[in-house]
This record gives sequence, structure tokens and C-alpha cells, in this order.
Amino acid sequence: MDDSGMPRFRRIWSTIQVGVLAGAVVFCVVMLVIGQGELDRVYAVAAVFFGLALVGHATYLWLLARARR
Repeated sequence: MDDSGMPRFRRIWSTIQVGVLAGAVVFCVVMLVIGQGELDRVYAVAAVFFGLALVGHATYLWLLARARR
């Protein structure tokens, strides 16, 4: 994976998204632990959705780092 044709901001943007998504997943898990009654299902779905997106972005960054070695 050579990122020479890829803009540099793509890696930076993905790093920012990993941080934001990690925060969103933690927030959803905390809200599930606290227990919000009617919103528990919403937080569960959001945690899964944000978690999948987090895994995707983290994998992308890991593959970039691995390709640079």
C-alpha cells in the first residue's frame, strides 16, 4: 500500500476519526451501563455502528503503518 498517490490529509483525517469514534463508543457504553431506559436500544445500535467504523479506520491506519516498514 503505497500512499504516494494519496493525499497526506487522508491519514490525518482517519487518525482524527479514530479518536472521535473511540470517544463515541466509550460514551455509548457508559450510557448503556448507566441505563437510560427507553434509549438503551439506541445506544446499543450506535455502539455497534461506531465500533465497526472504528475497527475499519484503525485497520486502515495499521495497514498504512505496516506498508511503510
